[in-house]
Amino acid sequence: MTAINLEFHQAPGIASAMAKALLLRRKGFNAKIGMPEINASWFGAQADQGALKDYCETLDIEFTDILPVLYPHVMAGGMHMHMLSHKVFPIGLLGAVHLKNTITQHKAISISDKMDIHAQMGGFRLTAKGVEFDFTTQVKIADEVVWEELSIYFMAGKFGGKENPSTETSFELASLDQLSDVATWSVPKNRGKKYASISGDYNPIHTSKYLAKLFGFKRDIAHGFGILAQAVNQSELANKTHISAGKCQVDVIFKGPLYLENDASLKQAADAEDTSKNQRFDLFSGSNPKPSICASLIAL
Repeated sequence: MTAINLEFHQAPGIASAMAKALLLRRKGFNAKIGMPEINASWFGAQADQGALKDYCETLDIEFTDILPVLYPHVMAGGMHMHMLSHKVFPIGLLGAVHLKNTITQHKAISISDKMDIHAQMGGFRLTAKGVEFDFTTQVKIADEVVWEELSIYFMAGKFGGKENPSTETSFELASLDQLSDVATWSVPKNRGKKYASISGDYNPIHTSKYLAKLFGFKRDIAHGFGILAQAVNQSELANKTHISAGKCQVDVIFKGPLYLENDASLKQAADAEDTSKNQRFDLFSGSNPKPSICASLIAL
């Protein structure tokens, strides 16, 4: 199959791509064919100060001239949406779940930096329950990679993984025992709509209580990356560190929904040792004893 190369010289518009991603009929994933080769690039990207202020205000993160470690993912969201909505992409957006992410920040990015952002479709792995597929994203400043991520999505279905699963598996995080409370905050009713206006992700499970119920949720749920950004920030505040302002790595597994108008409770191991360099934490939704998000922040 011929490679698809998408090129942008300004922030990619999301509305039309989101509509196509939600409504366009798909052929369905075929393990014998695999994923199409789709690449996207945004040249000369720069953070918008107003948008960044809205992001920080919404998530209770201090606004500085340095981009929060997860913000490049938000900037790349438009490109990702154009890739997911392309007619050759076999999976519908509503059939895919954002499962895991690894972010590596090699150097802090200033709000004044001009960047080139590149994303491409990666490999896939068959599991007993469905298929995992990858996106990779790189941020370059003057041809130097300063930030990169691996995003792993999952789609449930019978693709042959039960009989012949892939030998390669994606990363896991060690479970935490004997947890101690780190921070608790409320996720407001309007968080889904507010974060959607910032990120461009208007998936109805985040913006409508009634439509979210149609997809099997009790009500509308928070955007995972917005809640993760708050968790990273709260972990740093509680442990009095600034790991995410320098060379660092963030690993996350999205385990389940975090509902709007619920408390988000951040917990870490009661016997955690050197949290100045390594913070492993879980995030819980309301009274649910199972974590919604498991993540780690590591200084490199």
